[in-house]
Amino acid sequence: MKMARNRKSRRQQHGSAWHWKQTDCWYFTEPGTKKREALFDENGERIRGKDNKETAQLALARIKLTDELTPVASAPSKDWTVAQVCEIYLADLTNSATQEWVKMCKYWLNDFCGYCGALTVQELKKKHLRTWLQKHKVWNNNTQRNVIACIKAAFNFCCKFDDLDMNPVASYQKPAATARVTSFSPEEETKIYAATNEAHALFLKCCILTGARPYSEMAIVTADHVVETPHGLFYLLKARTANGGHGHKAAKKTGKDRRIMLCEEMEEITRRLMLTAPIGSGIPLLRTKHCKPWKRCNGVQLFCNVKAKLELPDDRVTYTCRHTFAKRTLSGYYTGKPVTIEVLAGLMGNTPKVCWDHYAQWADDYNDPLWAALGKTKAKRAAG
Repeated sequence: MKMARNRKSRRQQHGSAWHWKQTDCWYFTEPGTKKREALFDENGERIRGKDNKETAQLALARIKLTDELTPVASAPSKDWTVAQVCEIYLADLTNSATQEWVKMCKYWLNDFCGYCGALTVQELKKKHLRTWLQKHKVWNNNTQRNVIACIKAAFNFCCKFDDLDMNPVASYQKPAATARVTSFSPEEETKIYAATNEAHALFLKCCILTGARPYSEMAIVTADHVVETPHGLFYLLKARTANGGHGHKAAKKTGKDRRIMLCEEMEEITRRLMLTAPIGSGIPLLRTKHCKPWKRCNGVQLFCNVKAKLELPDDRVTYTCRHTFAKRTLSGYYTGKPVTIEVLAGLMGNTPKVCWDHYAQWADDYNDPLWAALGKTKAKRAAG
């Protein structure tokens, strides 16, 4: 019985020399492609004949050696435009980042491309980026840092994962970050509650009592996130959701679950809200007056209306609730016992360094020893 030939075992790997009986010539196929390339001898003639395998292999070795010794030219960058770089980066970002960050990056990069997107990468200079940033006078230092980081990331991505060989703005320096020092006074808090609807007032109050990030944490909490322990209740936001996404803002960076500890007043509010959004319903505990989930768009618009009505300073925003929690916790506003930066970091889901950079000016436990070294106590400062 004649056995069938095993064609799969005779197939050459891509990058090897192989003979094609139909033309009686030797070829090779580059890895990652399906196009065959003919092999030629030193005289420029096609290598023919099945017995000329060694000659074919020698010709292929010459080709590979030439490719290794030939320096990579910088010509590809001449064909890249700024718009193409941003487009490629956004296509990948959509699959790897949160929707909120993707939306912001799309706005920044589209605006940037509207200014200089037609320029080639070699034509783009740091002065173009500086001039474009100067046109956006409402952007503070923190926003400019994020914008610059986004643009740098787009070029770095194409340099790392594509054929781009230069980042023209790699050395562009970001401005120093501005410390977050705003907080609501008790009087401002009372006025805000009175100037808005009940649902919005409750949302802001919960943010102040927990220190949770308003829209990426507090707005998504459901009864399924509530965990009861002998010490009390807390919200548990997993680092990963069931569909593989990130469960909270810092999940991608830290990979850790977020625990939002609740004071007694917040526990009472939570138990009451769980009656209207029980376990398994998937309904957020905090909702708008129309029973819709809180989103950044409607929350920001509503707070802007309240701020205009009360003529509050421009630096008062919804996120100020989180800073208010930090200031009051550090000063012992609720318990009469100030806490350390390290404890605050655990409560807020930040690192101690982040809390130190932003909130150290409110920490008496660190400032009192400095005053004491100069012979100034709290009593003397109060009398003065």
